[in-house]
Amino acid sequence: MCGVIIQTPIMRHDYELPPDWDALSDTEKSKWMTRERCRRQAKQQGTPSMKALASKQERFDRRLAANGYEPVKQKR
Repeated sequence: MCGVIIQTPIMRHDYELPPDWDALSDTEKSKWMTRERCRRQAKQQGTPSMKALASKQERFDRRLAANGYEPVKQKR
């Protein structure tokens, strides 16, 4: 008897997929990926919206640091 092994390809990317990714239809997955690529492109281009968000994030990080918070991820 000949057994057939089917392997699904391992997706290699740096996207943080939503928890219900497997339940999404192909159309929904395509829309999600398009929105994510647009978001990343806007972030790289330095749009006014992203600059405003970046400054708010910096302020938030400074306030955390002033209160004694140290991010663990950056220390590794």
